[in-house]
Amino acid sequence: MPRAGGTSSLMKSFITFGISSLLILISLATFLITVEWQEFRRASAAHQSTIKLKLLLLYAEKLSRERGPTNAILGNTDADDSQLRQTLELARKETDNAYARLCATVGCNTISNNLTSELNVLAHELAQERENINDLATMPLNERGNERISAQIDRMIGFIDKIRPLITALSNDVITALSNDVITSSSAISLLITEARLAATLREYAGQLGSALTPSLSFKRERTLKEQLKLERLKGHIEELHMRLSAHLAVGALPAEIANAKTNMEQEYFVHATAYLASIEASKSLQTLPSPDTFYKTYVPLMDSILTLRDALLTEAEATTTKAKEDSLLALSVVSILMLVFLALTIKKLRIIHQQVVVPMMQASHALRAISAGHYQEITHSNNLPEEIAEVMEGINTLNRQINARIRLEHERDELVKTLTLQSSTDFLTGLKNRRGFYEAANIEYARAQRHACECCVMIIDIDHFKIVNDTYGHSAGDWALTFIGGILQDNSRIHDISARHGGEEFICMLGNSNLKEGCMFAEKIRTLIEAAMVDIGPDLTPIKLTVSIGITSTHDQHPPLEQLIEQADRALYMAKNLGRNRVQRFDHTALAATAQYSLL
Repeated sequence: MPRAGGTSSLMKSFITFGISSLLILISLATFLITVEWQEFRRASAAHQSTIKLKLLLLYAEKLSRERGPTNAILGNTDADDSQLRQTLELARKETDNAYARLCATVGCNTISNNLTSELNVLAHELAQERENINDLATMPLNERGNERISAQIDRMIGFIDKIRPLITALSNDVITALSNDVITSSSAISLLITEARLAATLREYAGQLGSALTPSLSFKRERTLKEQLKLERLKGHIEELHMRLSAHLAVGALPAEIANAKTNMEQEYFVHATAYLASIEASKSLQTLPSPDTFYKTYVPLMDSILTLRDALLTEAEATTTKAKEDSLLALSVVSILMLVFLALTIKKLRIIHQQVVVPMMQASHALRAISAGHYQEITHSNNLPEEIAEVMEGINTLNRQINARIRLEHERDELVKTLTLQSSTDFLTGLKNRRGFYEAANIEYARAQRHACECCVMIIDIDHFKIVNDTYGHSAGDWALTFIGGILQDNSRIHDISARHGGEEFICMLGNSNLKEGCMFAEKIRTLIEAAMVDIGPDLTPIKLTVSIGITSTHDQHPPLEQLIEQADRALYMAKNLGRNRVQRFDHTALAATAQYSLL
C-alpha cells in the first residue's frame, strides 16, 4: 500500500501540474489569439495598401495618358483645334477623377503624412503646368518652337518620376505587412505587386517613347542626335522591363485573365505598336510622317494592352489580399473557438487523469521513485512492478539500442557513399576530375551559362611528344609529368572553372563566364608556365622541358551542344599540332574551322 506521505506528495504534484497546465494553456491561448489578431491586422493593412496602390497607379496612368492629347495639341499646326482641346479636357477630367478617388481613400484633406503632402504638391504643380500648356497651345506652331515643346513634354514626364517613390512606398507597405511567414500567400502577393509595378513602368516608358517623337512629328523634320539617343535609351528600358516582366510571369501557372492579358500585350504592343514605331523611324519622306494627333490616336490604344495586364495583376493582388484578410479572420475565429474547446477538454481530462491515472500511480509510486533519477537509456526496474510498465520500459531500452545501431550503420554507409562518389569522379593520379566527373560538372555549368546567356570556353590541352617521355624515361616519369600539368591547372584555375584529365596525356578545361579572348589569354598563360618550367619526372631523373598544344573554342554568340563545343576544341587542337605544336589555337567560328591563330602568339 502507498504511504500516506507519498500519497499527499503525489496529490500536491497533481494539483500543481493541473494549475500550471491551465495557466500555460490560458497563456498559450492568449498568445495564439494575439498572433492571429496581429495577422488579421497585417492582412487588413496589406489589403488597404493594395487598394491605395491600385488607385495611385491609376492616377499615374491617367496622368501619363494625359500626355497623349497634350503632345497632340502642342504639336498641332492649328492652334484653335476645338476637337483636340475637347479631347485634352476630357483626359484632364479623367486625371482629376482618378486623383479625387485616390484622395478620398488616403484622406488628402483630413490626414497629414508624406503621401498626402506629396499628392497635394503634385496637384498644385499640375495645375500650373496645365496653364502653361494652355498658353503655349494658343501660339502658332513656329512660335512654340522645338525647345519649348520638348521642355514642356519633359516637365509632364517629370510628374511620373515624382509619383514613382510614392508607388514604391505603398508597394513596400504591402510587402512589409505580408512579410510574416504565417500568411502563406505573402510571396504570391509580393510577386503580383512587383509584376504590376513592372507593367505600370513599362506603360510609362512606352508613353515616353511616344512623347519623344512629338517634336520631330510636329515640325516634320528629322530627329536630332539627342532625340535619337533618347529614343534608343527608352527602347532599351522597354526591352529590359519586357524581359523582367516575362521572367516574373514565367514563374508558376498564371490565372487565365493574366495569361490572356499577357498574350494580348505581346501581340498589341510588342508586335503592332513596335512595327508602327519602326515604320515611323524608317520613313524616308518627312512629309508622310503622321501628325502628333494621328500618331497619338494610333499609338495610345496599342499601349492599353499593357494597362490591361497591369489591371489584371492588381485585381489578382487585391483578390489575394482580400482572401488573406478573410483567411486571417477565419483563423482568428477558429483559434479562439479551439482554445476555448481545448480549455474545457483539458479541465475534463484532468478529472479523468485524477480518477484513472493519479490514483493508480500512487499505488505504484515506489517503482517511479526507483527510476525517477535515471535516464531512459539506463532504466532498470525491479520485478515487483506491474507487467505492463515493465514491458514499456524494456521496450524503450530495446528501441534505443536499435536506433543507435541503425544510426552508426547509416553514418558508415554515408561515409562510404561519399568516398565512392569522390573516387568515381576524380583522377587518382592528378587529383583533377576524370572524364566522368568533368562531364557531370560541365553539363551543370553549361546549363547555367545557357540560362544566363553567359559565354564560356572549352579548351583541350595535349602534352607534345608525350610518347617520347614514356619511351625514354618510363611510364613513371610520364605520371610525374601528368601530375605536374594537373598541378598547373589546379593552381591557376578560377574557383568556378572545371579542369579534368580527359584521358592519356590530354586535359580539358571549361572556363565559365569567359569570352574567347579571355579564354585564349588563360590558355596562353598555362602554355607559358609549362614551357618555362623544368618538370621533375622522378627522384633519380634529371628534370626535363615540356610543351603543350592547346585547342580552344567558345560558345560565341550561341550555345551549341556541349559535345559540339568539345569537338570544336579538339579540331583546334588538331590544327595546333599540325602547325608545329607548343601553341594555342582557337576555333574559327566564321569559317567553321580552326584556322585563326591567337593574336598573342
